Amino acid sequence: MSSSLTATSPTRTSNSAPSVLWVTRRYWPHGAGQHARAAASLELSNAWSAMGTHVEVVTPRYGAHWSHELLYDTIHVHRIAAAPKGEWSMQRYVRHLGNWLTEQAKRFDWILCDGINDDVRSVATAIAQSRGDNRPDQKQPTRGGLICDGWGGDSDEVWCRQARGGKRCLQAITELDQIFTRHPNADRFLVSNGVVPDRIQRIAKGFARPTRVTLNQRIESRRSLELINTDLKTEKEDQVLLWCGHMTGRANTAEGVKLLVASARIICARYPNLKIWMLGDGELHDWVHTELRAEGVRSVVAIPGTFPDMTDIWNSVDGVVVTDEDQLRYTLPMAISHALPTVIADHACIRAWIDDKFSSDVADSFAWFTSNKPSAFRKTFRTVWDDLPTAVDLAWEVAMDASRRLSITEELNRWAAAFSSEKPTLPTS
Repeated sequence: MSSSLTATSPTRTSNSAPSVLWVTRRYWPHGAGQHARAAASLELSNAWSAMGTHVEVVTPRYGAHWSHELLYDTIHVHRIAAAPKGEWSMQRYVRHLGNWLTEQAKRFDWILCDGINDDVRSVATAIAQSRGDNRPDQKQPTRGGLICDGWGGDSDEVWCRQARGGKRCLQAITELDQIFTRHPNADRFLVSNGVVPDRIQRIAKGFARPTRVTLNQRIESRRSLELINTDLKTEKEDQVLLWCGHMTGRANTAEGVKLLVASARIICARYPNLKIWMLGDGELHDWVHTELRAEGVRSVVAIPGTFPDMTDIWNSVDGVVVTDEDQLRYTLPMAISHALPTVIADHACIRAWIDDKFSSDVADSFAWFTSNKPSAFRKTFRTVWDDLPTAVDLAWEVAMDASRRLSITEELNRWAAAFSSEKPTLPTS
């Protein structure tokens, strides 16, 4: 089951660049748009690599045809075993991952787990073994960490409460050196479950300073996308609304992707130059396709799947709609960073995410709509689209405010400091 390591150093030295092994269930460079966690994982690991950190990834295989190893840009990816599909295979995977991490730990300064899941038990096992090793060629033992993120039903907190192995994972977390959180709700959850506050370090997600997309850039990006998928063909005067997320939803509701499907015919009839791009996949994908075809709008609504590089997408669209809490990991932050007018479902967790990052005046300036009412969405959408230049100016002000309050440079500096810092004395729990 193990994969061979190609051209890797058997151990690290004290004067080398920080090295991080990223343990994640979802590392899909060619389909990150399919899942918000995958997109966020890819974005973060790329940022670490770009700032000079040596990054490797260990992740499962989700298909028999998937390669055991690959090199994505400068990041070495190890797919050491098939993804677990049940309780028995989960325990087998956790043991195998723990053994593999123990073997490889000496090559890294940090082993970081992407969120709270059963993988954290494997990380804790490897770190405990590393602490027992005394090697003169290493400045200090490998450190273990975790990134705790997510809001609402997409949060690590909810997973711990609902999952069968949640309590075991929380116990494993107490054995790690550092838990990195993205927001204060995560801090409170961890402390309430026995994690020593001194081990918690919050590194909020940063926002890049926005840049204007020129007309030529937009034309070139749209032309490139058209060559990839003719469903994405647009005319010069067309305006594009983007939905990007996981196509899921509860039966007999008009929430999430269903809300946009229910409104597509009406808003496209009102705005003849409107195109809708729905990126992503999920259990409702076929239903979405069938419904849009029945509504007669498949010619103006594209469902192109996912993209490994979203640059041309962001350069091409005029606005974004956010309907689900799982879009807080990637879609909404990117929409803000790109200064795009965004129509947002008024979910409690989405409100909390906005309130955590902006003043009340800025939070109230977003285009909110009642989450389960297609008519409310259409009304809010009209207020934005009928005066799009004003909405664009407001989105620019919000993006600038975000980049000043939570700079991506500050975030990366905090990661660099964390990776390079000396290991503090661990407090007793």
